[in-house]
Amino acid sequence: MQVLYHFPNVTNESFKPVYDTIIWRNNEQEFERWCTGTTGYPIVDAGMRQLNKTGYMHNRVRMITASFLCKHLLIDWRWGEAYFAQKLNDYDLSANNGNWQWAAGSGCDAAPYFRVFNPHLQTEKFDKDYEYIKKWIPEYGTVAYPQPIVEHSIARERALTAYKTALKKEG
Repeated sequence: MQVLYHFPNVTNESFKPVYDTIIWRNNEQEFERWCTGTTGYPIVDAGMRQLNKTGYMHNRVRMITASFLCKHLLIDWRWGEAYFAQKLNDYDLSANNGNWQWAAGSGCDAAPYFRVFNPHLQTEKFDKDYEYIKKWIPEYGTVAYPQPIVEHSIARERALTAYKTALKKEG
């Protein structure tokens, strides 16, 4: 709340202005797949489906889905922030904004830009028996479940390149 009070521009600008120079892909079809939980990444999809159905998502899954949107898909954090604002039943502007900027690396106490959550490793750590995933994705493990929208290592390198390019402008 203090950040929002003292820096009201964060509602539509990055706390760290250089992050507003990132060239986002902002692919609308990929955004729609993220919103509907059909990215082919089970932990991401389960989280988005839970959010859409209940208006709630555990904090760990919020971090995973936010990181995925910003860094795997290179979609502007503001798109995700706006989507969560519409869906979360515990929505709070300051928390939502701070969390999204944390995930994107653009906030005052942000995760480093090179921290790109690996959804597979996050699943191993936090849902190794796939209980959460199976609860929210009934078609998981069948041909009806989509293939991954992007390969993790390719998405990671693409994000690192985009971020490094933008941060060179800070120089």
